[in-house]
Amino acid sequence: MKKQIFAAVTALCLMATTTLFAQESKPKAEPKTPPTAEQIAQRQTDRMTERLKLTEAQAKQVYELNLAQVKEMQAMREKMRAARKAEADKMKSILTTEQFMQWSQMQGPRPGQQGKAPHMKGKKGQKQGDCPKDCPRKDCPRKK
Repeated sequence: MKKQIFAAVTALCLMATTTLFAQESKPKAEPKTPPTAEQIAQRQTDRMTERLKLTEAQAKQVYELNLAQVKEMQAMREKMRAARKAEADKMKSILTTEQFMQWSQMQGPRPGQQGKAPHMKGKKGQKQGDCPKDCPRKDCPRKK
C-alpha cells in the first residue's frame, strides 16, 4: 500500500514538473526606441495640465517651454558625450593599455549608458567589492 501511494505521489510530482517546464517562454520584446523630444514635452505638458488644471492657452505655452527645455538638455547631453569621448581619446594616447583600462573602470558608469552600475546588481551573486563604500542600501554586503 505504501509503495502504491509513493508511486502515485511521485507520478504527480513528475507531471507537475513537466507541466511547469513545458510552459512557452515569452518572446523577447523588441528594444524600445527612446521617445522623441516632442513626445517627452507632450508627456510633461499632459501631466502638468492634469495636475495644475491648465487652460488650453497655458498648456500650449507650457508645451513650447517644455519642448525648448528638452531640446536644450538633449543638445547638452550630446555635447557632454563628445567631450567625454575626446577626453578618453586623449587619455588613450597618454596611458598604457593596462592604465587606460584601469582609468576606464575608475570613471564608472555614465548616465545614459547601457547596463547597470555594479552596485545595482541583485542580491544573487553580489560580492562585497561590487558595492561602493557609501552604498545607501540597507542590505549592502559591505555593511555585514
